[in-house]
Amino acid sequence: MLTLSALLAAALKLLLPALLLIALVDVLTQSQPQRIRRLARAGLSQRAIADRCQITRYRVRQALA
Repeated sequence: MLTLSALLAAALKLLLPALLLIALVDVLTQSQPQRIRRLARAGLSQRAIADRCQITRYRVRQALA
């Protein structure tokens, strides 16, 4: 009989790749305002976000307002 820790380890081994794939798909399919808000939560400045997204700082401010 499997112990609880062995069962949890097996479940994690099976679920982790699926969760990583879901997270990757989520990041790749974000709309621009969602991406801007995510980058702002990560601590990037409005200028850095504008440079990374290749948009103006005005568009960043609009998305964060």
